[in-house]
Amino acid sequence: MKNSVVVHYHSNNGNYFDLNMWQWLEGHMGKDAFFSRFDSFGIVGNLSYESDQFQNHVYLIVKNADWSTRTPDFRINCDPGLTKREVWIVQGDDTLYYSRQAAVASHAYSQRQPHAFDPALNFQRFDHEWGFQGWLGFSYRKEATEFRLWAPTAKKVELIIYRSTDEKSSVLKVLKMKRGGRRAPDNHDENTHGVWSLTVDEDLNYHAYSYRVYYRRKTFRTTRDPYTIATTANGQRSIVIADADLTPAGFTVKQGKEAFWRLSNPAQAVITEMHIRDFSKSATSGVRQENRGKFLGAFEKGTKNAYGDKTTFDYLKDLGISYVQLQPVFDHHQSFNDDGSYAYNWGYDPENYNVPEASFSSNPHAPTARILELKQLIQAYHEAGIGVIMDVVYNHTYSSYDSAFQLAVPDYYYRMNSDGSFQNGSGCGNETASEKEMFRKYMIDSILYWIHAYNIDGFRFDLMGLHDVETMNAIRSAVDEVDPNILLYGEGWDMGTGLMPENKAKKENAFQMPRIGFFNDDARNAIKGAEVYGDFERGFVSGEAREDKIAKAFLGSDELAPYLRPTQVVNYVEAHDNYNLNDLLWVLNSKDSQDVHVQRVELATSLGILMQGVAFIELGQEFLRTKLFPTGPDGEITEEDRQRAMNSYNAPDEVNQVDWNNVTFYKSTVDFVRKLIALKTKEAVFSYQTFEDIRKHIYVESAEYGSGLVAATISSGSKTFKLIFNNRGKNSQIDMTAYENYDIILTNVKRLHKLKSQFEFLSATVFELKK
Repeated sequence: MKNSVVVHYHSNNGNYFDLNMWQWLEGHMGKDAFFSRFDSFGIVGNLSYESDQFQNHVYLIVKNADWSTRTPDFRINCDPGLTKREVWIVQGDDTLYYSRQAAVASHAYSQRQPHAFDPALNFQRFDHEWGFQGWLGFSYRKEATEFRLWAPTAKKVELIIYRSTDEKSSVLKVLKMKRGGRRAPDNHDENTHGVWSLTVDEDLNYHAYSYRVYYRRKTFRTTRDPYTIATTANGQRSIVIADADLTPAGFTVKQGKEAFWRLSNPAQAVITEMHIRDFSKSATSGVRQENRGKFLGAFEKGTKNAYGDKTTFDYLKDLGISYVQLQPVFDHHQSFNDDGSYAYNWGYDPENYNVPEASFSSNPHAPTARILELKQLIQAYHEAGIGVIMDVVYNHTYSSYDSAFQLAVPDYYYRMNSDGSFQNGSGCGNETASEKEMFRKYMIDSILYWIHAYNIDGFRFDLMGLHDVETMNAIRSAVDEVDPNILLYGEGWDMGTGLMPENKAKKENAFQMPRIGFFNDDARNAIKGAEVYGDFERGFVSGEAREDKIAKAFLGSDELAPYLRPTQVVNYVEAHDNYNLNDLLWVLNSKDSQDVHVQRVELATSLGILMQGVAFIELGQEFLRTKLFPTGPDGEITEEDRQRAMNSYNAPDEVNQVDWNNVTFYKSTVDFVRKLIALKTKEAVFSYQTFEDIRKHIYVESAEYGSGLVAATISSGSKTFKLIFNNRGKNSQIDMTAYENYDIILTNVKRLHKLKSQFEFLSATVFELKK
C-alpha cells in the first residue's frame, strides 16, 4: 500500500523557498519530505508513507529548514477507497482542509473567496441563487439532441461525443456548452444561469457522451451525466438512446385503476424481498444456465428443482404474495473475480441511479440489454398480478470524490464538515444532502423516472433516516399525482448528525409522514430476538418474555412508535441484513431438535404476517433458507462462516444463493406460510387501515408477561377469528367449549382436533368462530 498524500500549502507572504515537510506514521520515526511544484493555491508536495498495509491515519508538519517556523502536527485521515488523499493547509489556520473550496474560504487565505464553500455550508443562500427546476439530462430527436447539465460553479463546460457506445471508444468531437443567461432567483423554473446547455443538430442515437467540467482555467475533470439513463459497460460514460429503442415488445406502463396489481390498502400486502443474483444462481433453481443470476432468470417459466417442485417465478406466483421487493437493480460499483466474472455484491454502493445494473443483463456491453430485460421482468410480474418494488439507495454514493455529483458540482450534493471532509452517517464514506434543493429535485426526478419509464410500483428507501422529512413528503406528493397506490417505505433508523432530530425521516418522526411506511424493528425484536453487529438478544419465539410487546405489535404498534395509521407499519422478522431467521434461531436455541426448530420458524413467521400493518418476508424464509455455508474441516461452520452469514453483502454465491431444493424438504412449512399469506391478503380483518378500527374489532385476551401465550379475537360484521400463539414450555389446554361451532382455519400443529384443543409448544393456530 502506497498510502499516498498530496499536500497543498498556501503562504500568505508568498515565501515558499525555505519550506519542507516532516512526515511520519503512528509509532514510527519521522523523516524530511519536500515540495516539488507550484499550483494556483501555493506549493505542492507528493508524499508516500511506506507501509505494508493501509494506514487509517498518517501525520505531517510543514516547517522551514531550522524548525523556527512550523505548523501544528496534522493528522490526516485516509480513505481506503482512494488511491491518494489530497489536503490543503493555509498559513495561520490550524485546520487541515480536505477540500480546496473550504481552504480558499478560510479567513487566513490571502486571496479569500468567502462564498467558495457556500455549496456545502451555506446551501440556503446557494440554492436561492442557483436552484433550477427545469429538466436536466438529454432530450433526443432524430434531427437533434439537447443536453443540459446543472453546474453553477463551473467556469466552462465541454460536451464530449464519442464514436460509439464502447467504453474505450475514441472521441468524435468536443463541443463548447453555453451557460444559461437568465438569473431569476425567485423563479427557479426560469433560473438558468447555473445550467449549461447545447443542442447538437445531428442524429446521436447510440453515441456515448460525457462532460468536461472546468473548475478553474486549467483544472478540469470529466464526468458522466448525473441524469444518465444508459451507460457503457463500466458505467463511466453516458449514452444517448432513443425512447423507441428502450421499449420491449408487449411492455406497457399503467397507472391508477389500470394497474390492477397495486393495492389501495397497503396493510393488505405481503411483500417478498429478493436479490436478482441469489434468486436463480443455483443449479437447484432449474433456470437455464445462461439466465442464472440474471434479469432473464427472474421470470423464466416452467422451472423445477431436482424433485420436480416449482421454483423461481412459478413458485412465487403460487405463493400468493402481493409484491416483490428487488434488492438494488440500479447500476452499482462492481469488482471482478480473477476469471473476469462479476464478483458478488448486494448493490448498496450506487454509481448511476437511473440505469439498471450491468451484471444482471445477458450482455453488459449492449447498452439496451439491461434496460429491455428489466422491463420484461417487470411486465411478466405485472401480468402475474405481482407488483415490483425497488430498493433505492439515495443516502450515499459508492465514491465520494469521483461520483457524477461531486465531479459536476464539488461539495454540493453531500453533507460536509467545515474542514471539507464528508459527513458519514451512512457508514459508507459519505451521505447525500436531501435537504438541498437540487438533490431533493434529483431524488424526485429519479423516482418519477422509474415510475414513468419502468412502471415501478413502490420504493423501499435504504437508511431513510438520513433523509429529511420535507423531502420524503415531497416525494410522496409527487408520486401521489401519478398514482397514490404506489408504495413508499424505508429504514427509519436514527443515523447521522447532519440534520436536526426533528427533521430526520426516522421512525420516531413517523407522525410527520402519514403516508410513508417504516420497518418495525420493535416487533421484529420482540418476536424473534436480534443479532446486531454480533450482539444477540432473545425474543418471544426464542424463549424470552415479550408478550407485552407482541400484544402491542399485534394491535398495530402505535404504542411502540408514533404511527398515525397501521399502513405505516412494515412488520418483518427477516430481511437481507443480519442472520436469516433460520440461522438466528439455531444460534439462540442450539439444543432444539429439527422439529422444534421448524415450529419456532413457523411461529415467528405467523406473528410477522398476521400482525396489523404491512407484511414483509425475505424469499426463502418460508423454506428455512440459510447463509451458513461451512468451509471448515469435515464440514464445520467456522467463525468466518458465521460472520459472512451475518453480513453477506460481498460473500460468494455459495453463501447467498437460494437453495430451491428446500422447497421440497420443507414443503409443509411452505404450505403453512402460503395459508398465512392467503389469510393476510384475502381476509379484511387482518388489514385494518385505522387504529380506531383495530381497537374496535381486535381484543387481546391473553398476553400475560412470562406466560408464553398470546391469544386474540378479531371480529367483523360477518366473521370472527380466534388466534392462539403458544410458546409455553409445555403443551397448553385451552377450553373451546364456550364456542359451539368453529373451524380450524390454519395451524402448524400436526394433529389438532376439535374439542381437544391442546396446543402444542411453539404453535400458531387460527380458528373461525361460527355464529
